[in-house]
Amino acid sequence: MKYLMSRFGGHSVTIGKGKSSDSNLPEDQSLDHMLDHYAQEIIPNYFVISSYDAKPEWMGSMQWKDFPKKPVKIGTLEHNFNEVFLQYDVSVTTDIYITYHHWSNVYAIIIKTHKQGLEDVVHQYTESFDYVLQVFIRRPGIENEKLNAKELERILLILFYKMDLIYEDYIEAFTPSKTSLGKLISEDFYKSLPTILVNMDSDEKLIQVLKQESNPI
Repeated sequence: MKYLMSRFGGHSVTIGKGKSSDSNLPEDQSLDHMLDHYAQEIIPNYFVISSYDAKPEWMGSMQWKDFPKKPVKIGTLEHNFNEVFLQYDVSVTTDIYITYHHWSNVYAIIIKTHKQGLEDVVHQYTESFDYVLQVFIRRPGIENEKLNAKELERILLILFYKMDLIYEDYIEAFTPSKTSLGKLISEDFYKSLPTILVNMDSDEKLIQVLKQESNPI
């Protein structure tokens, strides 16, 4: 049942072949090839790969010991669970982490959805650290630059959009962690999350928000 969750390649399944989205992935799924030929440049210098669209072989469920560089917690999201089709709304809590994938400007976004609230609706659900989003930020002429607040908040917007949290009341609350990265997130930004993504039902609308100089990011 957990395999059917949209974070593992979307909802559509081809009988006998697995997730339909697998057909969208290139044969060569090496990181270099995926970044050069598959990643979407959502806004200039931000290249995105998401397992909600199609799951590369190096994304998916992991355990803490699987990460060579341990992820840092960004914050905790309380939200509606919409990754399998249910007859009623279920609220869950998801922790969000970030680490590097090979290079210091290629960010791996990891989410861990807690089982409380899911045990009765997702058969044999087990908690795991799920690698669901990669964002490569190209910084021409700059090496070893640390992630800043604007970049981190843009990454979170991209993540929540990919999670399809675009309906009223789907995002209930976001609490930044006490880590150095969590402290980068502004109060204006995280308080805007329950409303800023509502009706953001296309890449074009996401791009518009990511580019707006006047919004909280």
